[in-house]
Amino acid sequence: MASGTGRSTSIEVSFLDDLAGDARSRAGLLRALRDVTGAPGQDVFSASADQILTLAEADADRYVLVVRREGQVAGVGVLHPGGASGEMLDRLDGARPQDVVVFRGFLVDRHHQGVGVGSSVAASLPALVARLAERLGREPFASVVLVVDADNAAGRRAYSRAGFADRGAYVDVNGRTQHVMALAVA
Repeated sequence: MASGTGRSTSIEVSFLDDLAGDARSRAGLLRALRDVTGAPGQDVFSASADQILTLAEADADRYVLVVRREGQVAGVGVLHPGGASGEMLDRLDGARPQDVVVFRGFLVDRHHQGVGVGSSVAASLPALVARLAERLGREPFASVVLVVDADNAAGRRAYSRAGFADRGAYVDVNGRTQHVMALAVA
């Protein structure tokens, strides 16, 4: 349960593969995920849901997360083991790429913003990363890392509250400042 606007809200984060028992249910979930749309102006912070899912479908090392609020699809995200860029790794004090999981492509639907969805998802990441390590039959990952746009104050607050530390910033290919945030999970 997460608290957002003064009322208690049920927020669940699951791996797509755990929810999609057959091809029909998977197709339905993917349609609902592709319909996730951020608020106006947030396109500078995250790719569209369609772009996020297209990249995940093309890369078997990306694991789609389904965020549901009170039973409705409220967001999408991806866990990507070994997907840390050089900019990320440079700020992780010698971490090995295979020991890092990247949380990327996170988008909360505009109808579910401001009620604690982002904070709930951020707080759930350590448990999700541990489940991913079990699923892959490997030792626990050392950390989860993400980048958040310098202008995304709400995102930075949510990740900070969940224990993520700002490890420094870099300027991306679009000229935007991105903060690398990391959390030890092992």
